[in-house]
Amino acid sequence: MTVDCHTHLGDADGRIYGPDDLLRSMDAAGIDLSVIIAERTSGELSTTENLAALAAKQPRFKVLADVNFEALDVGEINTLVGWLESGRVVGLKFYTGYEEYYASNEKLFPLYEYCQEHGKPVMFHTGALERANRGLLKYSHPLTIDEVAHKFPALRIVIAHMGNPWLLDCGAVMAKNEHVYADVSAFFDEFKPITPEDVEIFVKRLSDVRLFLGSYEKFLFGTDWPLYEQAEYLAAMDALPLTARERALVMGGNAQSLFGL
Repeated sequence: MTVDCHTHLGDADGRIYGPDDLLRSMDAAGIDLSVIIAERTSGELSTTENLAALAAKQPRFKVLADVNFEALDVGEINTLVGWLESGRVVGLKFYTGYEEYYASNEKLFPLYEYCQEHGKPVMFHTGALERANRGLLKYSHPLTIDEVAHKFPALRIVIAHMGNPWLLDCGAVMAKNEHVYADVSAFFDEFKPITPEDVEIFVKRLSDVRLFLGSYEKFLFGTDWPLYEQAEYLAAMDALPLTARERALVMGGNAQSLFGL
């Protein structure tokens, strides 16, 4: 099974990307399942509630709930736990950097405690922000995840975007913490074709991280569609020198295990 663990729906690049657009892209690329990440800035279509309703009708979609840090109180925590307990979402996404808080903020600990106890994964935005966004990079550096993993050692964590451009720092956090993984999404320029030169840089930089980690086994395939064409991203993945075991884990096995697919 091929799983894209990082996609979105809603407003982007001057148009609205809906579920039919994603399904067409998945069919063209040969992707079996996509994890759609809820967000509050891309219109009603992309809210947790609407995406959960969509996924209930479409088995090829799974959803990560959007955690609104500013609105997070006991009621909101209970709502998120309810989503997780119902199975309508498979994990949580924290937009560190886009929102100005560190992953180690104690306000988040009740969610981490629940997810650790019940085997639910959490994903953090890390690395660069979309162009023109005025968030702060100090909150999105991958090293900030180490403190969370240290305090919650059994919590299943996905570092989105490998912390790009801080890939080796991301690798260090993954190497130190057993249950920390990273997805490979959003490496390239947004809404532009992926060129052979882009792929060459992609392979070189990920090879440096593999040398540090010893394998690619803790990575997950993700694209950040619709910022990138899924078929083009798969072609870039094909250029990575993955062993059969690495390919099975990266392209779907890790996502199946982490997200309970």
